[in-house]
Amino acid sequence: MGSVMNVNGIQSTSNPYAGNSADRNAMGQQEFLQLLVAQMKNQDPINPMDGTEFASQLAQFNSVEQLIGVNSALTDLQQSQNIMSAGLTNSMAASLTGKEVKALSNEFNLQENSSLDFSFKIPKSATEVEIVIKDENGNQVFTETMKGVQKGEHDYSWDGSNANGDKMPNGKYTVEVRPMSGESPMSVLTYTKGMAERVKFTGSGVYLIVNGLEVAIGNVEEIGVKND
Repeated sequence: MGSVMNVNGIQSTSNPYAGNSADRNAMGQQEFLQLLVAQMKNQDPINPMDGTEFASQLAQFNSVEQLIGVNSALTDLQQSQNIMSAGLTNSMAASLTGKEVKALSNEFNLQENSSLDFSFKIPKSATEVEIVIKDENGNQVFTETMKGVQKGEHDYSWDGSNANGDKMPNGKYTVEVRPMSGESPMSVLTYTKGMAERVKFTGSGVYLIVNGLEVAIGNVEEIGVKND
């Protein structure tokens, strides 16, 4: 029962909505029966409990039991929805295998005899933006300044060479696109485009393998995009 209830010196302070629903239901029934028996045993025979009061307590207990039932049903419904949602997500992810996708990512994989291709989107036009590429250790290996960049999405391709023209090793690289000093702050999004090679299910979520890297299924923004 939700509130403290005194019956001839016996108190109940339990919360009917704490813990397992089956345990809550059983505990509520047991407490009520204990209180009812104690109340009947200890009532004044000269002044017994008023029938209206007794009926009111029965009605209150019935209402609490109904609330417990509703709460249990809602919990079961939520669990069913979670299971269904997970199943739909897994099914959708599996259906993306072999399709071209575009997904949010600032990590890219430089592969042998290929360039590193990505796109970025800026919310407003900028006089200058700087493209910064770093290796797995966070070392800056390449930068380029682009001038007169218009609002919207832009494709970019890095040939894998550093500032000296030396070819960088294959592997993972991160990309930053940021306004040059003097520009007002803005949030720039970067995207990877490629074929979803396979699906990976982990304890932390569902991932697509795109261009050799893991991409969270929730970061996919377009399906069937043309990878220029």
